Amino acid sequence: MIDDHKNEFLLRLQKSSLYISLKEKCSDKDAEVIALVEKMTSYAFQRTKTILRHMGEFTLHDGDHLFRVLHLMERLIPKEKIENLSPPELLLLIASAFFHDIGMAPDEKEVLAWKKIWDYEPDINTDEQAFYDDFKRFYNSRPEDEKKLRDLISKGQFSQVELIKSYLITEYIRQTHADRARTIIENDWSNKVMFRDTDLTIELAQICYSHNEDPLKLLDLDKNLLCGPGIYACLPLVGVVLRLADILDFDGKRTPKILYSHLYVRNPISVKEWNKHRAVEAWEISPDLIQFSAKCSHPVIEASIHDFCSMIDHELSLGNNIISTLNDFHFARERDLHLKLPLKVNREKIRTKTDIKNNPLYIYKDTKFNLSKTQVIELLMGTKLYGNPEVALRELLQNSIDACLLRKAQEIKWGNLYEPEILVKYYTEGGDNVLEIIDNGTGMDEYIIDNYYSKIGSSFYKSKDFYNLKAESNAEFYPTSRFGIGILSCFMISDVLIVDTKKVYGPHRSSDSYNITVEGQESIFWIKEGKRDKPGTTTKLILRKNKNPWEDMSEDKFIENVESVIPNPPFDIKIETTSHKKTRNIDSFKEITSYALKDYSWEENENIRHIEINIDREDIGILGSATVAILESHNKPVKHLELNSRDIEVEGEMFTLERDLKISVNSIDESSKSITISDDGDIRTDDSTSVLTKSKSRLSLHGIEVPASLFPQSWRMKNNQVKLSWPFPLILVIDICGERDLDLNSPRTEIIISEKWTDFEEQLAKIICQGIKNEVSAEYWSNLMEIFEASSSSSENFKRAFKIIV
Repeated sequence: MIDDHKNEFLLRLQKSSLYISLKEKCSDKDAEVIALVEKMTSYAFQRTKTILRHMGEFTLHDGDHLFRVLHLMERLIPKEKIENLSPPELLLLIASAFFHDIGMAPDEKEVLAWKKIWDYEPDINTDEQAFYDDFKRFYNSRPEDEKKLRDLISKGQFSQVELIKSYLITEYIRQTHADRARTIIENDWSNKVMFRDTDLTIELAQICYSHNEDPLKLLDLDKNLLCGPGIYACLPLVGVVLRLADILDFDGKRTPKILYSHLYVRNPISVKEWNKHRAVEAWEISPDLIQFSAKCSHPVIEASIHDFCSMIDHELSLGNNIISTLNDFHFARERDLHLKLPLKVNREKIRTKTDIKNNPLYIYKDTKFNLSKTQVIELLMGTKLYGNPEVALRELLQNSIDACLLRKAQEIKWGNLYEPEILVKYYTEGGDNVLEIIDNGTGMDEYIIDNYYSKIGSSFYKSKDFYNLKAESNAEFYPTSRFGIGILSCFMISDVLIVDTKKVYGPHRSSDSYNITVEGQESIFWIKEGKRDKPGTTTKLILRKNKNPWEDMSEDKFIENVESVIPNPPFDIKIETTSHKKTRNIDSFKEITSYALKDYSWEENENIRHIEINIDREDIGILGSATVAILESHNKPVKHLELNSRDIEVEGEMFTLERDLKISVNSIDESSKSITISDDGDIRTDDSTSVLTKSKSRLSLHGIEVPASLFPQSWRMKNNQVKLSWPFPLILVIDICGERDLDLNSPRTEIIISEKWTDFEEQLAKIICQGIKNEVSAEYWSNLMEIFEASSSSSENFKRAFKIIV
């Protein structure tokens, strides 16, 4: 068995040019190096056999892949240059080929700890805690998958549940394998990867980790590591060769057909990867040429191969830059290690499959839908995605609020005192009106600017970066900025956007300050050194003279307008104009009550009772007030009330005059029948209906106004828009706060039907019904129950909540 085990890898290793060269260079004094290489090769080869257990749907990272990486290293380095490599360089090349993917094979105890994330009451021991916490942070950064799992469990689709769990573990292994490789090397090989008296364990870990990092970071590694008298190792050289060899393992052998046919490959990404590799029939790789030969049966496979070749091209470009630097370095030290790499992949033999008559199965064109940026932006604006220009103020405020809340969570974790600050300024400068929003939130650095702020539709608050940051700081808040398109609204009212920003990284540590000027949505960003000395962001809009929504407003009116956008801010927000100042805070919301929204239709009526309800349920995320209207007769609730009915005789003909009130969904209506005289002198009856009391609402989400009614007219409703259909009229002033959330459309003007809405409506209905019940007698409530139960047009959410109260 031992001989079989050795034959499995040792015979293949002994044919390697790198191994042969190492053996020749290692004299009797360094014989232990050969034993070390064989031992490390055996360890890695056996461990990677377990990869398929949790990575079954991904292209193989097994022992065969490791040997192919070793073989590709030898193809990239000319034979005469291999002979010029030092023993430590040869040792590190072989070791890195076998250890770079070792992190794809986690210990089973790690996997068991990860799986406990789905246990109802997980029992985590001390050894598992760190593994569990790391996977929990990853899982929390994928709320879409978490929601999908809940949905599937509720539907009893447990096979799909297990499939998604398996995929999540696979993805976590893939994302963290480079870091795990370092840990495995440290735990199992510390002080063992020796060349003479030099321990190369840390260097091996750095090289293995580097294959998953920015390639230019290789230049940070030691170019001339002393390993013995006159013996040096160039670590960046090893790293470049490893990266290229790993990415070049791109052929049918990596996805053998027999294995593909037996594995139940179900994930779309995996299918794309398998088909891409299986199409490759042959390749040629040398320091002068990299060429793949592939016959593709589908344009998606061909496009996928071309995409992968483009990735290799990019890696070659960066690799050539690094190699050029290393060549100069070695030349200056008189080392003959001048290497050369192809500039690009030769794609001449990537072709479309043909039928028996040599006709191509399809015509390959790299054609797909592309967006015209200017026209899409105009379309978004033209279809009233942002129909109201005042929305720019709302978008900027919600960005600042989110940034401050996120920083607050970070500062609490760091143990620092921090008070969020936002200032809204409106003033004149050089003849132009200026809107300026200043906050002391998290701020931005180059990475955020490049990957989120400048990319329309790429929201930081929907990204893995945000969810990881949120998990690290234990932040319990729901951002209102979600779609990554809000910045477009600024160009409805301004052609010049000026931003000063500085990102906080940690306790008393922050990025450089950046100043960004954008002159129109098509303009390139002009970025220079900023002026901020503390983290946060200042956004300044130079307003257009014909598009400024506040141009004709008094300063008082402007302040009122800002206040309406932030009815319930989570902290103080200051508003300043040229001569006025005001602060909006968490107590300001108490001044806005349902009573303040009453209009003429809610005037006192002897047959209509008004019930005022205070809503103070921060524990379930609902704050505000409500006024409910109940139709009465003789101090008892009724569904229909006939006020008068009288028959009269006119010129020998009998007419019935009527007037009555009726409670219906969201209103109390008055209907009447009267007699009139036409122009011809004929007597006729007229029927008329009017609304005495009608439902209305004002709602904000985490302190930011949502300018949509909860009682929209049917003819104005859009698909998936929510509506309260309750068996009585009411006025609502509500702020959704805490952990409660609602789904909104892209411009944040309407609430979308979802499970969040269902739960919210049920909770609100329970609060309102309980509030009514608390204000009336038992007999009165009993009569009301009969009226509510008889209403056939009430929403299902209301009916469920009402049954609970009953």
